[in-house]
Amino acid sequence: MTDDLDPQAPPDPETDLTPEATPEPTADAAPEASPDPAADAEATAVAADLGEPEPEGSFGIGAVFGPFLNAIVAPKECWAALDAKPMLSIWIMLWIAVFSTGMAIYNMPIMQRIMVESARVGMRADVTPEQLQQTQDIMMMWGRVAAYGSSIMLLVMIAITALVIWVLGAIMGGAGVTFGRAFGVAAAAAVIRPFLYSIYATVILNMNPPTIRRPEDAATITPTLGLDLVLSGPDTPVWMHAFFARIDLFLLWYAVLIVTGCVGVMKLSKGQGITVATILWLFGTLVAVAGAWVQTLVSG
Repeated sequence: MTDDLDPQAPPDPETDLTPEATPEPTADAAPEASPDPAADAEATAVAADLGEPEPEGSFGIGAVFGPFLNAIVAPKECWAALDAKPMLSIWIMLWIAVFSTGMAIYNMPIMQRIMVESARVGMRADVTPEQLQQTQDIMMMWGRVAAYGSSIMLLVMIAITALVIWVLGAIMGGAGVTFGRAFGVAAAAAVIRPFLYSIYATVILNMNPPTIRRPEDAATITPTLGLDLVLSGPDTPVWMHAFFARIDLFLLWYAVLIVTGCVGVMKLSKGQGITVATILWLFGTLVAVAGAWVQTLVSG
């Protein structure tokens, strides 16, 4: 206020009536904590639902059917899935058991007839009708046991294969060598035999049922897509037929899956994978040829 009595006094400064501007929040400013934690949790859940979905677990549709089907049509995707989650091999084994058992039950009448004919050919000429009937009953029973127990036998064979792959991989020093991963490789590669091969064998057995002329012919009834189709005849030794049958298109496909599985899941090199597949083929061939040779000795 100016002193009215003093004309020399300076005037009073004018009061700034303009309101102060409120500073705008910057991008770096931390948001204030919400007083309601429950509301924050709900908002986070909604945001997660609107965002990218979580990775699929071991019980999604893709996990249940994907590795089994991809072993046939997209092996690389199968190996990628088993590399991320080796436990998915359980689903592969489940479908292998279902298909192999179903095919075995469907083919059971044919297999029972083959077993009965094999037993009849190997029996003495002076056998009585009662003995023949007893033998037929036993063969029929074993045919049913083989059909319903086929999945168990297949599981045992896959477990043995996985054990061999595991041991060989450990010797070679692969980065991802565990029994679970080896079992996944063995199970996925085995999809070729119980699924595609069983369908092929079922068609061939029903279109052209085999004829048993000698007891050892029972070892040659299994249809193949191998060299036995062109190099094996009625008088070919059974052990030689077994060797030719091991050079088979389905077994070649199986070997390729073993190689790629060892590379993609167990982190072996391509050369090491080829070595594993070759050893498995040689081991299976040795068992098949030795079994046929022993059967020839027993029946002869």
